[in-house]
Amino acid sequence: MKKLLLLITFIPVIVLSSCDNIFFSKSSPTEDIAEEKQLLFFSDDDNIDQEAVYYEALLDIKKDYPEKIEKMQIYSEKKDHKIYNVDTYPTLLVVDKKEVVVHIEGAVFSKEEILESISNALSKE
Repeated sequence: MKKLLLLITFIPVIVLSSCDNIFFSKSSPTEDIAEEKQLLFFSDDDNIDQEAVYYEALLDIKKDYPEKIEKMQIYSEKKDHKIYNVDTYPTLLVVDKKEVVVHIEGAVFSKEEILESISNALSKE
């Protein structure tokens, strides 16, 4: 019985220790940016309720630009926020070749405000 408990305890530890977690990654946002237009979302885990409008807009953007949503980078830590002058959360950026094309931050009252800016930036390829 003790051997079974040891196996049940240690097998998940061994298996999970080989996995990578993006939250513990030491890469900065600029290292992960592709050479094409990409979405970056800077989130604040403490104020998730303020991000609902952003999530609604991202769901609509996913319908028209599914490949951009797949490549979207999400940062919930504040360690690399100064690279893109992010000091308000949430923040959604469109970056083209490491240059910020669209910068939306803070309280937004409607998803249309987000959709218009992001769609315009992504459609100009």
